[in-house]
Amino acid sequence: MRHTITILKWEMSKIINNWQKTLKVFLLPALLLLAAINLFPMLMNYLSTGSLQSRPVTFVNAPDSFVDYFESNPKSSFYSPTWMSFDEAEQLDDATRDELLNKGGVIVFFVAFEKESTIEFDSCVSDYYSRLALGQKTRNLHMIMEIDYKGDYNSYLQAEQFKADIGEGYSPYLLEHLGQPYLDAGGGERWDTDAFNPFTFVTSNRSVANLGASRTIPSMMILLMYYCIYSLTAETLASARQSGFLTKIYLTPISKESLLIGKALMVIFVGVISAVVTFFLLFVSSWLNRSNSAYSLLPFGLFLTPSQLLAFFILLAVVAIMMAMLCFGITFMVRRMQDVIMNLQVPLVLLIFEFFGNMFRPTDAIFAEYFIPIHNVIMTIREIFMGTYSWWTVMLVICINLIFAAELFIVCLKSKDGMLHIAEEGGANDFGKSRKQKI
Repeated sequence: MRHTITILKWEMSKIINNWQKTLKVFLLPALLLLAAINLFPMLMNYLSTGSLQSRPVTFVNAPDSFVDYFESNPKSSFYSPTWMSFDEAEQLDDATRDELLNKGGVIVFFVAFEKESTIEFDSCVSDYYSRLALGQKTRNLHMIMEIDYKGDYNSYLQAEQFKADIGEGYSPYLLEHLGQPYLDAGGGERWDTDAFNPFTFVTSNRSVANLGASRTIPSMMILLMYYCIYSLTAETLASARQSGFLTKIYLTPISKESLLIGKALMVIFVGVISAVVTFFLLFVSSWLNRSNSAYSLLPFGLFLTPSQLLAFFILLAVVAIMMAMLCFGITFMVRRMQDVIMNLQVPLVLLIFEFFGNMFRPTDAIFAEYFIPIHNVIMTIREIFMGTYSWWTVMLVICINLIFAAELFIVCLKSKDGMLHIAEEGGANDFGKSRKQKI
């Protein structure tokens, strides 16, 4: 145990004393990830609309109340509006209309009529509230705000985004500015107490944000953690063996078990801390994402309960153990340095494919997936963010990964020459090759 702690302290001091390495291990992957997350909505918006930030929207026959509402709405800066009358819209041919929709924009029509006669929109709204205040019938008055978009999924997301940003707030605005007779008569919102409730605000946003984050964060976290662990393993184990330094340590009184456990604890600890720092940055980035683009990989309002956080961090520690033993096992089974790096990158490539697969996966995990190491952790973390996890599933995943990790550790211990240096061209430091002396 004393030798294990000594190895652990020594390996940690090499990282902490080198600030460049510390920055590279802890912050650089997370910062690059945040940059990619924030650039993705802008890229998708540019590909679909031709603009990096503003989204084109065309308003047809917009009433004065909506113009005032749109210009006073802080989220109107996310849109590039075009205003048209009915006569101008009728002059548009089908090709021009399709071009507007093909660019990812939406067309919003405003129509108001009584029975079969078209009337002015604001007058219809005022008449509607006046009749409500007097207790008269309003079933002949109709006010329609119609949002048209192209039938593909990207245009649907843009339309839903416009509805959430602008459309849903227009009705309360009309009540406040054109429904004064109805309000004076006792209609509308009778109570304004707790207009802003922090608990309601968090819970109303987290349901959408957690669901969106479940598509990206689980595989993203595991991918970055594996990159960190694989890099540390290549440096602390493979490179040390290649230089012959590991062989020299192996010849000291320090046991093989103490040496492996000490190095593994360092790799696991750094991998977990790096993942925690990444998650904290993702959490902050989510709450700073006030634009909340429809293409955002990390929607506004991410929030996990204490029970979810506990299960999440436990799984991070377990998968770090599994990935460290996987990297150690690959290093011990492959001798040449370039072969070690190549084999360590194979799981990294598989995790990249899994990341993109989970972004568009519509179904939950099947039961057999819980028996696949590392992958089962991604699936369980995904369920944690969705709020559909169970503790028996978490315990099953923990046991599966720890069993595989223990088997890999035993393989490392039984390796007879995994810690011995083999020089590529032979020589005095070639401890692992048999030599034939020519007579």
